[in-house]
Amino acid sequence: MKTDVLNQLKDALRKLLPEGSHAYLYGSQARGDARPDSDWDILILLDKNKIEAEDYDNVSYPLVELGWSLNECISPVLYTVKDWMKYHFTLFFHNVKDEGILLV
Repeated sequence: MKTDVLNQLKDALRKLLPEGSHAYLYGSQARGDARPDSDWDILILLDKNKIEAEDYDNVSYPLVELGWSLNECISPVLYTVKDWMKYHFTLFFHNVKDEGILLV
């Protein structure tokens, strides 16, 4: 895992995420089997009732831009905490739960 990218990602998340929200790194970067061209999969759980368009503008897009500036692909996925819990039976949920790394 590229420590410099991870540190910049954590710094950006601390600034971008509203209080009570969390972000997890999952996928190959979290497992430690990433290739040089692997993306950075980020699950973002917002502590609110509903995801709105401005959440993508204020959280997702700045992370994508950060990736561009670092010559990396950052792939954020947004859910509310409540909506995320609805997926507790899915493989995706369990992969993040088992392999994910809490960033913020």
